[in-house]
Amino acid sequence: MTEPADALRLKVELQSLGVRLALESGLAPRAGGAGPAEGITVTIDDLVATVPTGAPYVRRSPYSLGDGGLLMRRGEALRKIELLSEPRFYQGRTSGGVPMRKVALRHGTDGIGSTVAQSCVRAADACSFCGIAITRGTGETLAVKEPEDIAEVAASASAEGFRHFVLTTGTTDLETCGIPHLAACARAVKKATSGSMQVHLQFEPPEDESLIREVAAHADSAAINMECFDAETLRRVAPGKAAAGIEKYERAWRAAVDAFGAGQVTCFIIAGLGDPQGSVVRGCELLASLGVFPFVLPLRPIPGTPMETRTPPAPDMMLSIYQESARVIRESGLSSSMCSAGCVRCGACSAITDMV
Repeated sequence: MTEPADALRLKVELQSLGVRLALESGLAPRAGGAGPAEGITVTIDDLVATVPTGAPYVRRSPYSLGDGGLLMRRGEALRKIELLSEPRFYQGRTSGGVPMRKVALRHGTDGIGSTVAQSCVRAADACSFCGIAITRGTGETLAVKEPEDIAEVAASASAEGFRHFVLTTGTTDLETCGIPHLAACARAVKKATSGSMQVHLQFEPPEDESLIREVAAHADSAAINMECFDAETLRRVAPGKAAAGIEKYERAWRAAVDAFGAGQVTCFIIAGLGDPQGSVVRGCELLASLGVFPFVLPLRPIPGTPMETRTPPAPDMMLSIYQESARVIRESGLSSSMCSAGCVRCGACSAITDMV
């Protein structure tokens, strides 16, 4: 195995092991939610990383972070890492009085993101790794974000230098999968920023694939996430998606690539759900053959979810998975630099974008 660069190795280790926060750090990490869930965002040299801080397994991590971004390993000073500052728009309110930080949050260095509908119709068939309902219950966010509020936050963030907006949603219904509301929010962002802010949308496959073509007129990239390509594991951790079937996802991926273009469509693959390591690579091969970028990332067990007591894959395992996945992606001709908006452009939750 080729030895990765120090910064890359450290990013993978921190994302697998987490970092304990010293009391004097004064940090108040996010507790749950979608997007930058459960943790903090840092930069390690020129790499950006979201790092878990609150899950039970983090208490065993050899890494701790003190005042001024000093990273310690087993109590010995290792190096400084930079914590990304809070955006100025977090202090603002929309014209209707809604706190802007309840509408959208920072993603990586130049992106922001929002879950526009913080609920899922699946109930008993919900994905066991999903923390979408946690922040709604704590009052940190809004159950539904209206397009006009999304637009005001987009304008404010754009003036501050943010360049792309991730809009995701819980599956509000099994027919349209919430795409019409996503489309309304995407249109609002484009109008508020005169088209300068790139928009990325995430949704499940709708019954009518023409919805994908229609929403592509208002956005720049998309993700249709299956997360797992081992059938038995998928039935266990995401029974609703398993019931929909791989064929439905394949049709949606093809329609999305036709509408958005190769390299502008993404699918998450979460390593550590309990499936064989080879299933991640097989998933990468299928996706890449369709022009879909496989966004491979480690399981992030979120407190309050059914998987809260799990641990991410060990760093060496994640490095092996990344290297095999990167080989597949390179051979397909895809690259992270192709994607104009969204998680692939951001790269904070995964090291795959640092390798391809």
